[in-house]
Amino acid sequence: MDIVEQVRRAGVVGAGGAGFPTWRKMSARAECVIANGSECEPLLRVDQQLMTVFACELVEGMQIVMRATGAARGIIALKEKYHRAVTALEGCPGRDGILLHLLENYYPAGDEQALVCDVLGRIVPEGGIPIDIGVVVQNVGTLINVARAARGEPVTHRWLTVTGAVREPKTIVAPVGMSAADAVAAAGGATVAPHAVIDGGPMMGIESDGVVRKTTTSLIVLPEDHRIIRYKRKPIDLDVKIARSACEGCRFCTDLCPRFLLGHRLEPHAIMGAVAYADPAEVDPALVAQAYLCCQCGLCGMYACPTMLSPERVIRAFADRLKAAKAPPLHRRTRLEAHPERDWRRPPVPGLVSRFELEAYDVDAPLAETPVAVGAVSIPLKQHVGVPCVPLVKVGDRVAAAQPIADVPEGALGAPLHASIAGVVSAVTEKAIAIRA
Repeated sequence: MDIVEQVRRAGVVGAGGAGFPTWRKMSARAECVIANGSECEPLLRVDQQLMTVFACELVEGMQIVMRATGAARGIIALKEKYHRAVTALEGCPGRDGILLHLLENYYPAGDEQALVCDVLGRIVPEGGIPIDIGVVVQNVGTLINVARAARGEPVTHRWLTVTGAVREPKTIVAPVGMSAADAVAAAGGATVAPHAVIDGGPMMGIESDGVVRKTTTSLIVLPEDHRIIRYKRKPIDLDVKIARSACEGCRFCTDLCPRFLLGHRLEPHAIMGAVAYADPAEVDPALVAQAYLCCQCGLCGMYACPTMLSPERVIRAFADRLKAAKAPPLHRRTRLEAHPERDWRRPPVPGLVSRFELEAYDVDAPLAETPVAVGAVSIPLKQHVGVPCVPLVKVGDRVAAAQPIADVPEGALGAPLHASIAGVVSAVTEKAIAIRA
């Protein structure tokens, strides 16, 4: 069987959070493959541990993707401070043609467009993706799953960090569809009440809907009154009202924007000014269309803004409306130059930790390699970019672990799903398949 088809059947998707079906990236022709091990969000520990414990599987997955795409070069990008991971990767046999690129501890080093610029000195065009300039970027966890897919092992579990206000911060092996409550319990339980759980990092993560997906990199438990939770729960209408009364037009949000620093025509301060002062009917469509360029890193509101307004949330609302209206992107420049001060405007991660009062939670979260045992899972049918999966099972069916239970329609973008535990199908809805052990 063709390796791309093996990866598709194994249900491998981007493990860094985006969830793009890996088989589609492997179907392209590329000059270079970059393994993204930068893990730029504060508190996360999963990727650095995967590069240490499964270093040679990562290299194996890298070689597979390089062969599939025809890439002559492979680069593993990780932070210089990940000393154990660097040592482990340097000791892997068969690393010919695969180099290490060491990064400083800044945010958002893991943004794939920023990463391509840092590693290769190339800039992805406005509205484009890395393959437009001959580059494929894959998360390190994704590449380990590629290596396992080549051995016939589908994606049934997810490595993720459980940290924050828990008794035993750790990185666990969680079955896909495991409840967030069970994951928190596996880390000793929450130490505060009431609490909230962020799925992902403090900057780009969202409040958990209670289930672990293939794309869940971390679950962070925080008190409900923590400033990050208050920030993320603000209604968008309130954001707009505050912008009208408090936006100073200082342009700090633009000056620190990663896309602006890459030369993209994205100016959050101009969008905020239009929201605050302009008649919606008079706003320049090209200004609104800048929303398509935003990477939603959160820096503009959560770090740059002196009054903690939320440009990224306002921009996301614009982008949602543009997509709903099927408005075409207007910004497509290809010949871009990075801002001359880009290297000095990237915020250090410790600065984010301090800004959001996360010092008490910035601790080790050691990897527990034995998968967490659970009595039930609820596996969402949409865990990837593309269309939702269609169930292959019905209520009452007995399923084995790793058995296919759902797939996307023929020719559609997506990735199949597999049972993460053995048991009986207890429910099938338009959103999920539940299995009881």
